[in-house]
Amino acid sequence: MKKLTNSVLVVVLSSAFVMVSAQKTKQDSAKTKSIEEVVITGALGIKKSKDAQTSAQQVVKGDELRQASNPDPILAMQGKVSGVQIRQTNSSVDGTNSIIIRGKRTITGSNEALVVIDNVISTATALQQLPPDVIESINIIKGAQGSALYGSQGVNGVVVVTTKRGARGGRMNVTFNSSVDFESPAYLPKRQTKYGQGWDGDRISVENGAWGPAFDDPKYAGKLLPYGIPLYDYNGDGKITINANTGADTPDSPASIYSPFAPYGKDNARDFFVNGTLYQNTITANVGGENSYLLMSLNNTQRGFVVDKDKLERTTALFKAGIKFDKWSFDGSVNIQKSYTSQTTPDIYYWLLQSSSDIPITRWKEHRDFAYGWNKYYGNPYWYIDNVRNNNSSYFINATGSVGYKINKNIDLLYRGSLQLTSSEYKAYNNGYSNVLLGSQIKAITSSYNQYNSQLARYYGDFIANFNYDLTDDLNLRVNAGHNYQEYKYSITTAGGTGMIIPQFYQVWNLANPTIPYNLNNGTTRYNVHALFANLDLAYKDYLFLNATARNEWSSILPKNNNSYFFPSVGVSFIPTKAFDFGGNVLNYMKIFGNYGTTTSSSAIGTYAIQNLSDLGYGFPYKGDLSFVVRTSQTDPNIRPEKVKKAEIGIALGFLKDRITFGGSLYQDDTNDLITNASTSRTSGLTLRTMNIGLLRNRGIDADLNIKIFNSKDFKWDIGMSLTTFDTNVLKVTDDTDEVFLGGYTFAGVYAKKGEGIILKGTGYQRDPQGRIIVNANTGDPLYTSTLESYGKVDPKYKLGFTTGLNYKGFQLSAVLEYSKGGKFFAGAKNGFAFSGELLESADFDRTKGGFVMPNSVYKDASGNYVPNTTVKTGGDNYSGVSSYYSNVYTNIADNFIIDATVFRIREIALSYSFPAEVIKPIGLTGFTIGIHARNPFTKLAKGNDNYNDPDTSFTNGNAQGLSTSSQYPVLKSYGVSLNLNF
Repeated sequence: MKKLTNSVLVVVLSSAFVMVSAQKTKQDSAKTKSIEEVVITGALGIKKSKDAQTSAQQVVKGDELRQASNPDPILAMQGKVSGVQIRQTNSSVDGTNSIIIRGKRTITGSNEALVVIDNVISTATALQQLPPDVIESINIIKGAQGSALYGSQGVNGVVVVTTKRGARGGRMNVTFNSSVDFESPAYLPKRQTKYGQGWDGDRISVENGAWGPAFDDPKYAGKLLPYGIPLYDYNGDGKITINANTGADTPDSPASIYSPFAPYGKDNARDFFVNGTLYQNTITANVGGENSYLLMSLNNTQRGFVVDKDKLERTTALFKAGIKFDKWSFDGSVNIQKSYTSQTTPDIYYWLLQSSSDIPITRWKEHRDFAYGWNKYYGNPYWYIDNVRNNNSSYFINATGSVGYKINKNIDLLYRGSLQLTSSEYKAYNNGYSNVLLGSQIKAITSSYNQYNSQLARYYGDFIANFNYDLTDDLNLRVNAGHNYQEYKYSITTAGGTGMIIPQFYQVWNLANPTIPYNLNNGTTRYNVHALFANLDLAYKDYLFLNATARNEWSSILPKNNNSYFFPSVGVSFIPTKAFDFGGNVLNYMKIFGNYGTTTSSSAIGTYAIQNLSDLGYGFPYKGDLSFVVRTSQTDPNIRPEKVKKAEIGIALGFLKDRITFGGSLYQDDTNDLITNASTSRTSGLTLRTMNIGLLRNRGIDADLNIKIFNSKDFKWDIGMSLTTFDTNVLKVTDDTDEVFLGGYTFAGVYAKKGEGIILKGTGYQRDPQGRIIVNANTGDPLYTSTLESYGKVDPKYKLGFTTGLNYKGFQLSAVLEYSKGGKFFAGAKNGFAFSGELLESADFDRTKGGFVMPNSVYKDASGNYVPNTTVKTGGDNYSGVSSYYSNVYTNIADNFIIDATVFRIREIALSYSFPAEVIKPIGLTGFTIGIHARNPFTKLAKGNDNYNDPDTSFTNGNAQGLSTSSQYPVLKSYGVSLNLNF
């Protein structure tokens, strides 16, 4: 396979080179903008040519984000940028994502990239909700050079977003974009379809397992059987009776839902989901002249999720304007957003996966006023859809303004300020359900109501003085120096409880059992940051560039005597093809660059962590008295931010007048004073202490190759390929241990381990010196380790991206593919299947005859010798032994659920047609494009991953990446159509 891959790559590149060479003629009239002419908006809004960039940066244009009508700009970047990992941490109707650039630099703080929108620090959430139609470009700053100017906030790289502004020319332009998408689960976990509902071989109508009889069992095959809790008191004796222990019917069984004992449809879990819809409409009007511009944009997005009644409604308005006169310039923008989401509990997905294939799930839709479902443990999902809702209304306003004054041709001043306000009201209710006829057989569902109100205010201000001098005819000096101030305030108020006195009346005072203060989250968080910064650029003859940056930051989060930190960086860029005029038309461009910088990260330090605070006692208030307790986890009062040293070297090449371009970087990030949570002796009164101890190193390679295979007037064909590798290694954790737990379970979790990096650990099979599994000589059950074993790193060995675009006489075809190799992750869905009897391999044998002889197993004889096992069955000699083994032994061995994270995807495919100008001009249009597109149409997972979970999903946006659960909705695929009109 490896040889085949290399051969194909050689053929593709060789063929591309030949075709590009053949296309290079004097008649090639296509206009090409050379690499060095491209201007990029970088840190603090400083614009530089690509020649002058001394660190790796990569730009994704707005058209690339919009080509498949993805409503989420973050997900639209997948597969298009090297060095970037994007994970879904919540795959619900308003799913959230994390952006990781070049791996990890901390184990207890945040590794997410900084998001900057229109030169103002923002959040990934704000970017995710920003309509792609208003985005001009996104610049990914990977190295230290640009991010150093943002100080500790830019330590993980920076995503610089530039929104559109008014077009020049004095003529108003109006654009209308509309798209409709239809969504469905891309895939669901594969389940066995040989055995039905029940437990220990008995057909029990109220069990949640698939440990029942085989579908071809003559006693049950094809017969109409009762499923779930009876819907009413059939025999009229004043109670509803269920049988939770055997397969015998009760007098009320006739009131149950009846269905043939056979697989219900092709996939009964998939049948539960509805066809999701996504509607996006954006209208943008802009006008501009030489000295002024105006843009107005209005977007509406409505999404009906694949779970009935889960929905998202969002409206976004953007206003931008600017004017220049005399020596003054003024720019301003206002972004207003209103959104509403409503969704039920995501536990529904877990319930679906815990259902045997014969359960007629959709039949409960006819009885959605009945809270109980097909077993006594989980409810009717349709009742939950109607009666358990989490509703969130939020408002976001971002007002930005800047004023500039040009003192003379060499000096100008700029002040830029932004105020972001976010208000959110979250209401969650459960209407409750109790059926007295069931008595204590089924636990009643207690009603509840909780309300969360939060407000976030963030101010960001820059004062910048810009200097630009030609020191000689060959030497140019540019200096940008200034001051930055940031103020952050967040407050949250929560209240709630259980037992609504008046049913479905959602008020806090309507609760019989209000939640005690100890369990509520109420408080205010506030901090500020001051900084002085400077950026210096020297350019010699347009082929040698020097950049140096400096920033000194003061943060209120840090101790008063230790809250000032200095971040310097230096970089150089050299263009040999200009300096020595070599290469000709074959190698028309070469750039070599390198940079080094230091910055810090304080994200692992809580806002008030260094303060000696107390918490409310559990019983507060107790008899009306105040009750506080000292926190059992504390932060070193002299703690320092983590210090990150970044080094990078890179090269950029252009061949055949930039028909072929290549860019690559090697980098190393070293984190000193790594902040680690160290366990302490309980006799001290503390259980955890946060301090500076560890060392972390991150190395990697980014590379991008772009080829314009054909570039004629009527036919263009471009391809792009990217390579991403990164390797995180923990050099030191604490003085007492070589690993730190980052998240997970008692038998499986993510750890930062010295010498190994960020890895998955879990219980494994005990093995003899020859690697054979050791089983119990009497039961045949495998023995598993009492300590956790290492299973490898959670990050992939490498990622490959592939993009292509063809343009032929108005037709445009584009595609994005991505391949991620290696890494490990814990498949929570597979663990759930092992418990419930859904695993494919658990049906590979006749369960009625007991278990199986564990392959390649041994047991110890009386003398302590290992004897090959050929007779003792794992799971015993009967059905109940099999279910007991999988439910109680197999599920506790993490080795069974840690699988290869390799995955290949087609991220996007889009086909569009733009009508010729002579056709649309008579009807008053300047542009008319229609298209079709698909997102996530194809995914190929690694062997052993039977669609259990997507490796790119995670149950947290923290550092415990590599863990998935059964409560995460499946990845969606979508197909849609789009329309673009220009007036």
